[in-house]
Amino acid sequence: MLRSWYAAPVGSRFSFTDEALANLRVYDVTSGEVWEALHGTHRVIRHLGEDLTVVYAANRRGRRLAVLLAEADGTDHDWDVLSARELSDVEAKRYDEAVRRTRR
Repeated sequence: MLRSWYAAPVGSRFSFTDEALANLRVYDVTSGEVWEALHGTHRVIRHLGEDLTVVYAANRRGRRLAVLLAEADGTDHDWDVLSARELSDVEAKRYDEAVRRTRR
């Protein structure tokens, strides 16, 4: 079953398939945490290829996540969440440094 959420300010839609939700459970991440991270003010976006992107961001409680997204059927602003997990210590340090640089 496909579950979608819309983000009015950015015009993007994020969908969670049953498989994606299962991947989130493996890493003890909720869809709500992913939603908060994707719409947070401090995101670091890294394009992994033509249709794959990873977003490093924090949820409201400060938990830092890596969210893997795939562009849905080549449609602009439609993304499928593939998985999400907590950042490793090294990734968290790099994320914090990137966020600090953008605040200056």
